[in-house]
Amino acid sequence: MVGFDPKQSVVLPHYVYGICGASAAFLSRFFTQPVDVCKIRFQLQIEPIRRGEIASKYQGLSQAVGLIVREEGVLALWKGLLAAQLLSTVYGLVQFGTFELLNRALWTLRWTDNPRDPFLYFLCGSVSGVAATVAAQPLDVVRTRFVSQGRQKVYNSLWQSLTLLRRQEGLRGFYRGLVPAVIQIVPYNGASFAFYAQFQSIYRRFSGNTSAHSDALESLTCGIFAGGVAKTLIYPLDVFKKRLQVQGFEEGRRGFGRMICVDSLRQCVGEMWRIEGLSGFYKGYSPSLIKAALATGINFYCYEQFLKLFRTYYESK
Repeated sequence: MVGFDPKQSVVLPHYVYGICGASAAFLSRFFTQPVDVCKIRFQLQIEPIRRGEIASKYQGLSQAVGLIVREEGVLALWKGLLAAQLLSTVYGLVQFGTFELLNRALWTLRWTDNPRDPFLYFLCGSVSGVAATVAAQPLDVVRTRFVSQGRQKVYNSLWQSLTLLRRQEGLRGFYRGLVPAVIQIVPYNGASFAFYAQFQSIYRRFSGNTSAHSDALESLTCGIFAGGVAKTLIYPLDVFKKRLQVQGFEEGRRGFGRMICVDSLRQCVGEMWRIEGLSGFYKGYSPSLIKAALATGINFYCYEQFLKLFRTYYESK
């Protein structure tokens, strides 16, 4: 189970949670990367995402996948995978490690008598999300730029991208989009963990499962629903973050349509509202919802399965 369970016969070493979180995030990223590539392309497009819109490069999910494959090859659907995998691994390690540490500490302090209290999960999820976001933000910026560039390459390798970013934009470049990222992650990560705990409680009432371990269907189903609901609540902030992350990267965006130049979150929101209207805030929502639901489901499922393996090992010692 995700979170501290006082009924567990064995308390795992803290580093185990980080290892399980990193491993789960690594697998989740690989399977959802193609959807994420399409989502980011949609989020960065100024023109409307609408079928038959001549001025728009991308007009829908199936059309975007076909166009990317024709113009850039099948492997383009996994563009930026190395940076994305490093991002996910760092994020998963810090996120789950921090969550479990904080969750256990607050329950031990008798913050609540219910170890699966939704508010407790929301609080621990929010704090762990902020810690993971700050730790992984430089890799998120690089990942976004890899995915956003077309046939004209500005970045050719992870090391070269980090070197160019530091030389051309300094420390600020590594943390572009951090403000909306943090504002976004507090409700998103908190809601993901809180809804996951709530959906598990509902699922267990109907399934009758009272064991300390979650079965595969339970983890996957509850994770998918939790990820979908949480992403829907905070989606516009993800779009703002992506727009800010490609500022200063105009050369890599040639051939993808217009690009707005902004210096702050406030200016980004204002310009998007003026040029694209409310629909601009939800560009890429469909693939994002699919990706968030799948990623969260796979993430929680793999995390709990890895925890089960470790618990079996330590119980047998």
